[in-house]
Amino acid sequence: MTTTESVPSLGSRPDRFLRPMQGVCLVLGPATFAASTFFWLPTGTYGATSGALLSVGLALWTFGLIGVVEDLRSRLPIISSVVLLTLIFGAFGGAAFGVRGLYDELFGFTREASIQAVTTFPLAADVIFYWPGPLFPLSLLMIGLALARTRIVPLWTAALICGVGIAFPFSRIPRIGWVAHLVDAAIVVAFCAIAYLRTRPRT
Repeated sequence: MTTTESVPSLGSRPDRFLRPMQGVCLVLGPATFAASTFFWLPTGTYGATSGALLSVGLALWTFGLIGVVEDLRSRLPIISSVVLLTLIFGAFGGAAFGVRGLYDELFGFTREASIQAVTTFPLAADVIFYWPGPLFPLSLLMIGLALARTRIVPLWTAALICGVGIAFPFSRIPRIGWVAHLVDAAIVVAFCAIAYLRTRPRT
């Protein structure tokens, strides 16, 4: 007589490594992302250092955010799937701006010259930079709204994430340093709170 041993799926039990790793990334990712604004070039563009910090910060942050989206999946399966796709494309667009910053400094482009240069390939620029770019703050707003609806975190935390999702474009488009630092500080606070709530011992 043969017996079939059931193997538990990854989602059937808490992963003792994944959640802490995602929690750390929810702190390190926004913090690294926030640090990038301190290294903007005087011309108002990302440079090699700020571009690298931006790209690495987004990669870490996205890994952590995927865990938050997974927490929402059981209650909001359709919405969480849409949010995940939006998040990935948004992070891709943001990282592309980081790589662009490396080349801006390499070739000595001002912000205006950089914008003018990519108009040589308008469709490619739209697909890589301008269409995915707004999706990242949109994904933050969607995550905040989903957290508010499910109440798996305190309402103030969800409201803060919604707020940073809305304020995010205003911290990047005009490239005003103190505005970017203020929004980045709110981002770090919001996701440090999320990281703590996701990794604290459950009673």
